[in-house]
Amino acid sequence: MPESKFSRMAPGLLAPGGVLDKAECAAQRALTAGVRNGQALWRLGDIHRMQGNLDAARDLYRRLSESGPDRQKASWLVALLEGRGLPEAPPHGACPAPFVRMKDFLTAQECDRLFALALARREHFGAARVVGNAEEGGRVDPKARITLEVKPGARRDVRLWFLPRIEQVIPEILTRLRLEDPGRYRITMNLRVYPAGGFYTIHHDNRDEPIRDRVLSFICFFHPEPRRFSGGDFLLYDSNQRGGHPVPAFSRIEPFRGGIVFFMSEDWHQVTPVECDADDFGAGRFVLSGHVSPAAGG
Repeated sequence: MPESKFSRMAPGLLAPGGVLDKAECAAQRALTAGVRNGQALWRLGDIHRMQGNLDAARDLYRRLSESGPDRQKASWLVALLEGRGLPEAPPHGACPAPFVRMKDFLTAQECDRLFALALARREHFGAARVVGNAEEGGRVDPKARITLEVKPGARRDVRLWFLPRIEQVIPEILTRLRLEDPGRYRITMNLRVYPAGGFYTIHHDNRDEPIRDRVLSFICFFHPEPRRFSGGDFLLYDSNQRGGHPVPAFSRIEPFRGGIVFFMSEDWHQVTPVECDADDFGAGRFVLSGHVSPAAGG
């Protein structure tokens, strides 16, 4: 399937009453009728993961890890969804992209402070660019991305207190994802908002030469509660090999205030369209996002 079709496919899959909801009902009926085979459990576990019901998916994978021919893959998935370090040997075939979720990475007070700062600096937001080989510094491409981000000078004070927090957990994250620790890091970061209609098509974060050295990416959510937007889901796609082409299956992570998600920069992901009041800047999907690369001289 061409990559461009993935981004158009996902909202239909996730819509209430859409393909995934219907597939879940069919799988539940099969299990209720006594079809207890591993294939039905695998199907339901994968459906839950794509719906964003990660705890339910983990419980089904745990059952599959206790018996059946794919126990290695099931055990690997349980470790992933429980937040433990991944087993040494990854499963064969199409496999979910690894990630680490941390709840309460920011306190409620820190989220409030960031949100107030974003509102106060609204005039410093501009269209985010897509980085590539064609133009240095990237280009604005509304077909690929609609995101607003703060200009460099207006985010310096945020970097000063936020980046040490990232540096503190990098060794743990690299260990859990089984990535080599270079010892010294270069971290890029921006404060962004996805307004009404904002999205980011499927991509990975180290595709082109200017950004090839990115190893780890992160997204930290700080929207106010209750949420005033829908959509904006982070979808992390399965693939047949590390850095390979994606397959039409994913792990869905809904925005969770104060939480952060770390993932490998080489893995394919997207942000689904945001729906909110177009006249209310504060109703959007607010994030601190960035990337980790080995520092020169590492």
